[in-house]
Amino acid sequence: MEPISGQPDDQVDFDLATLGARLAARVVDTLIGVAVFFTLFAILVGMGDIEIINGEEASYTDRAAYVLQWIPVVIWGLYEVPLLTSRGQTLGKMVTKIKVIASEGDGPPRRNPALARWAILAAPPMLLPNFGLLISLGVGMWFAFDSRRQGLHDKAARTFVVKVAPLEA
Repeated sequence: MEPISGQPDDQVDFDLATLGARLAARVVDTLIGVAVFFTLFAILVGMGDIEIINGEEASYTDRAAYVLQWIPVVIWGLYEVPLLTSRGQTLGKMVTKIKVIASEGDGPPRRNPALARWAILAAPPMLLPNFGLLISLGVGMWFAFDSRRQGLHDKAARTFVVKVAPLEA
């Protein structure tokens, strides 16, 4: 198989992941992230750092605000980057039978590209809390309009998301 970098700009020799598979994988991974967030939230409520007022409002200590802003992002990085570098798949990608590969071939990305791929999606919400999530959504969803089905984070990290080849008997 010829490396992707030797192909014309709009052509690759890999079976690229579908829009549906990529979205489903992100939903599974997001649900894992939401579970982490609510676990941290429950721990902070139990510790008294968050007080629920009248079942609607919440009062946060500075520690609770810091933990809820930064720790889920750090955990996301510790979840995504090692899995991508070791096997090219998060749990969501395993479920949907897709994987991330480096542009040089069909292996998983190395540490720095995997870290860059994650950081490009993680940075906007952390740096711009009011609308950073929309920026990340645009960066991540760019693949839906790209001829090579790459999000901007894929382009920057020089990665592709492809279907996992079925095992041959």
